[in-house]
Amino acid sequence: MSRPKVYKVLLLEDDESSAKLLLHTLERYNFDVTHVVDGMSGLTKIRNNSFDLVISDVNMPYLDGISFLEKGKDMLKMTPVIMLTAVGDKEQVRRAALSHVTAYLLKPIANQALLEKIAQVLQLKPENIIDKKEFPLVINVSELSISQMLLEIKGCPGKKSTDAIYDRFMLTLGGRATFSNLRINLDKAFFYETKALQILDDLVAKIIKHTNIQASSLFVDSEFFNDNVVDLQPFAYLSDVNIISK
Repeated sequence: MSRPKVYKVLLLEDDESSAKLLLHTLERYNFDVTHVVDGMSGLTKIRNNSFDLVISDVNMPYLDGISFLEKGKDMLKMTPVIMLTAVGDKEQVRRAALSHVTAYLLKPIANQALLEKIAQVLQLKPENIIDKKEFPLVINVSELSISQMLLEIKGCPGKKSTDAIYDRFMLTLGGRATFSNLRINLDKAFFYETKALQILDDLVAKIIKHTNIQASSLFVDSEFFNDNVVDLQPFAYLSDVNIISK
């Protein structure tokens, strides 16, 4: 099965607590979020990148949310925009309407209201939105032979899971030097995390640097690589190991 679509979201929010809440909610699901704190930074992002959705606050320093939309309309084109506001100023509403705002959300924003509005704007079905918390990370390490170990990783990792997986592996390895061959099995849920390949590359790097296992004796096994065309060249260590599929 291929990875569920990851939706690229540009979030413009200068309030730290609001941004933290929004990021926490969005990153729990299959949204890859780029966060900026003002409209000028937002213009830079849309000039160099494409997004599936823009979520913008109205009141921000340097360039407010509506001015951002007015200046960036040619770059945004048909990208849907959800505007966040704590006020119902008629002039702001008029300017926003002229700037083709797709939808509004009043602050404070409830998690469910945010998800429902995103689903409405992007025309998503419930199965299109993946809740990563439904796939908790499970790590198992076992010995296949006197020289080979098996590292099985199930579920969706967090962005900082590299150390947890590595520590679990090293605990089982116990400093024994006889193991020179490693097979890493990954289920499809591992790749629900948008940074999965970077997490895997960092893990492989630590294992190669701190054990007797070399890249030529390390095998990464997942049906993900059979169902998806993956460019591994940007990943210094993954590009050297043996990639196999089920």
